[in-house]
Amino acid sequence: MSADEKTSAQSKITEQVVLFGAKSSLCGLLARPVDAATGLPIVLLNTGIIHRVGHHRMNVTIARRYAAKGHPVVRFDFGGIGDSPVQSETLAPLDANLASITEVCDWIESNLDQSSFILMGLCSGADHAIIQASRDPRIAGVVLVDPSIPRTFRFFLNNFVRDLSRRVVWVNLATGRGNTWARLRRLIGRPRGSDATEIRKEPFARPELEHPEVISFLEKTYQDAVDNGARILAVFTGGHDFQHNYRRQLLDALPRVKFRNQLDLHFYADCDHTFNYERHRTRLLAELDGWLGKLMASQNERREARRETN
Repeated sequence: MSADEKTSAQSKITEQVVLFGAKSSLCGLLARPVDAATGLPIVLLNTGIIHRVGHHRMNVTIARRYAAKGHPVVRFDFGGIGDSPVQSETLAPLDANLASITEVCDWIESNLDQSSFILMGLCSGADHAIIQASRDPRIAGVVLVDPSIPRTFRFFLNNFVRDLSRRVVWVNLATGRGNTWARLRRLIGRPRGSDATEIRKEPFARPELEHPEVISFLEKTYQDAVDNGARILAVFTGGHDFQHNYRRQLLDALPRVKFRNQLDLHFYADCDHTFNYERHRTRLLAELDGWLGKLMASQNERREARRETN
C-alpha cells in the first residue's frame, strides 16, 4: 500500500483505545469507519507472545484496511501480553484466552449492536479462533493462518522426497547418523523404542498432534465450528514446514470433518511463517478481500431469507 493509499484509508476511520472484560483491563484498539459500519466486526488475536501490533505490524495494516472498508476491527492483548495484565490466576492459559475472546465479543455486541463476528489469527491465534468458533455460534467466520494440524503420511513422504535432494541426507544414510533412518521407519510404521525417542528429538517436531485423542479433539472442534455456521479461510505456508507442507493436509489429517462448502483452503509454498515479505502479505490481503466478499454475500442472503420467512 502506497503512502497516499494509507493516508486515504486512515482518513476514513477512527481509532480508540478500549478496555474490555469484567475487570476493564484487557487492553485493545478499536478501528472503525467514520461512516456507519457495513461489514461484520473482525477480532484479531495474538500470535504467541507477540502483542496486538502483530508480526511486521500486520495486524495494524489489517485493522486499518478493513475499517476503511466498513468493518469495525478490534486488536487486543490477551492477559499477560502487551498492555493487558494477567486476567485469571486459576484458569489455564487457553481457557483464560477463550474467556477473553468472549468478553471482547460481548463488548462489541453491547456497544456496537453487532451479534456476528469474524476471528483472525496466526499460529496459536488461529488455534484460539477455531476453538472459539466451535463454542460460540456468533462466530460467522474464522481466518486461520498456519493453525496446528496433525502431520500425515503424505507430509512425511514429502519431507523424505525433499531430503533426497540434500547431500547431507545421503551421508547420514551411509553412516547411520542423523534422523534420516528414523524418518524412514516413521514412513513404514509406528516407531518403537529408541527410534521413537530419536524422532521426538527432531527440531520443532510436534508428535503429540498425531495422538488419536488430539486428532479426535481437532475433528470435533472443526466440525462443531462448521455446524455452528462458521465459514473458514485456512492459509498454510511453506515456512511452517515442520508441521505442514502441502495444501490438502488439513483434509487428510482430519478426514471425518464434513466441511461442506464452508472451507476455503490455500497453501503458499514460498511464504515464510510470519509473512516477512510484503508480496506475501499483499497476497494474503487479496485472499482475505475475496473471502470477506463471499462471506458478506452469504450473510446478506441469510438476512433476505429471514425477511421473506417473516
